[in-house]
Amino acid sequence: MVERDKNHPSVIIWSLGNELGDGPNAATVYGWSKQRDPSRPFHYEGNSRYDAAHTDISSWMYPTPEEAVKRAADRPEKPYMLVEYTHSMGNSNGALKEYWDFFYSGANTIGAFVWDWADQGIRQPVPEEYRRSSGTDKFIAYGGWWENPAGIYNDNNFCMNGLVGADRDVHGGLWAIKYVYRYLHAKTIDLKSGRIEIENQFDFINAREIAECRWEVKAGGKTIADGILPELDIEPHQAKEFAAPIPEIDPEPGMEYWLNLSFVLKNRTPWAEKGHEIAWEQYKLPVYAPGLKAPAVENRLVIDSENDKVQFYGRDFTMTFDSHSGLIADYFYKGIRLLDRGPRPDFWRAMTDNDRGAWQSPYRAKTDPSRDYTIWRDQGSALETDSALVERIDDKSARITVRGKLDEADDSYTTTYLVYGNGDVIVESSYTPAEQKVPMMPRFGTELILSPGLENIAWYGRGPAPTYIDRNYERVGIYQSTVDGQWNEFSKPQENSNKVDVRWVALTNKDGIGLLAVGSSLLSVSAYHYPKNEIEEADYTFKLVRHPQVYLNLDLKQMGVGGVDSWTENAFPLLQYRIDGNQPLKYRYRLTPIQGDFSRRTMEAF
Repeated sequence: MVERDKNHPSVIIWSLGNELGDGPNAATVYGWSKQRDPSRPFHYEGNSRYDAAHTDISSWMYPTPEEAVKRAADRPEKPYMLVEYTHSMGNSNGALKEYWDFFYSGANTIGAFVWDWADQGIRQPVPEEYRRSSGTDKFIAYGGWWENPAGIYNDNNFCMNGLVGADRDVHGGLWAIKYVYRYLHAKTIDLKSGRIEIENQFDFINAREIAECRWEVKAGGKTIADGILPELDIEPHQAKEFAAPIPEIDPEPGMEYWLNLSFVLKNRTPWAEKGHEIAWEQYKLPVYAPGLKAPAVENRLVIDSENDKVQFYGRDFTMTFDSHSGLIADYFYKGIRLLDRGPRPDFWRAMTDNDRGAWQSPYRAKTDPSRDYTIWRDQGSALETDSALVERIDDKSARITVRGKLDEADDSYTTTYLVYGNGDVIVESSYTPAEQKVPMMPRFGTELILSPGLENIAWYGRGPAPTYIDRNYERVGIYQSTVDGQWNEFSKPQENSNKVDVRWVALTNKDGIGLLAVGSSLLSVSAYHYPKNEIEEADYTFKLVRHPQVYLNLDLKQMGVGGVDSWTENAFPLLQYRIDGNQPLKYRYRLTPIQGDFSRRTMEAF
């Protein structure tokens, strides 16, 4: 191959191979190639994890960011490369920031290669018995579809590890890759005056040749000022200061203000149209006024009790509380049923491919039972209610306090509902761990079942692409979609389409009637037409039966998706993106029935 291709200018590195180990053949090929063509460096991953004798590049597969730093330091005389990293199997690609902090650190690193680009699946007809329920006649098959009936060993969906599906449908991780791989970076100098520094990371291109920077100031979801920065005359690997003429802002109570920078192509290219965005940054402006005070509740709250059921009545709403289960059993507003079941403690998510891989690795076989995080799967439904106390505060409000114990550990859990005559319900969830050690939680939150018809979803948080605490690069803004439209398809159904840093979320029907949730702190939110257990048990989406109800999670936090690999304990998210089940946890949010314009209620002080 060296002899054949030595005159091709596009060949810049020779590679002996991959995952092959070492021996006299490797030594002979390396020696001959270097003698025949000393002009090119030589790469051989199969040897580099030993003594790196037969390669000019020190490379490694799937180290953690911490391990990558150590490996590079161990061999400072050679450039260091992650020949495969951020394994993109299913919902993945977390912790990119940690890798790229290392790449930008000035260490002897030359970059990394994502494994990999596209799922390796084959389009097949949906079996006849599923066509009506699934609403589709084609799907992408993976390992086992043909082999399992014949008893042939296969790797199941292990080759479905792309940033895009086999049909090139974009997975959430690709949006994170786009942001992290940007060539134009910005940092703030003085946000109040709009002064920023822009750095050009292109190797050969002056930034003015390719891009212009459009800026805008947003008040929540409304643009109040915008423009284009002066020409980006920035040489490669240089930086220059610019100023966006931000207007004087008299802040509205409870409103957040953002400076958005968007770097777009100045001209059409062979790969994208003029105006295509190639990089962006967002900064929260240092202007704020305390939120509006909630209007005084003027509506009387009526309370009726019969057996285990307590009913609350107010203007335009009724709510039933089940003191036996400790849950809201239903909720109606203006005659429209909004809730089939109120908030229930939730500690679980439908396993991602990384979750499965980590759990089935030697992690699961270790003898410490506190490490088996699957104990959290049924803790919400198994919560035993010790007491449910309903107290009237005054003629316009009441408090419900539900105390209970979790099943596997002696941890205590308390839910408090403040119910008001105008229909508002403030929900507070509090978890207190016992002395017994427990494993990490996949999530700490609550799941609500919304009644059929609440299909429209709007939120103020990161979007529009899915985000997680270790993959949270999307811009904060106000976004609108549908519950069906938010489903992020993977070859094997799993947790998907979460949103972090959510200030508020609203789900409404075709007439604009629905439910608004506002967090006292930032929320993590997801909404599906499928319960978690059905998502987790299905091997293909076409086998899922869509429920008319909406399964809505309003969480304090969900653990990250991970992405170091998909088959060892490292497949779990990095430690800083896990949830420690041995620490107290508490959060609050307000549920408000809505119709029409609800913007004022989103800015009220909690």
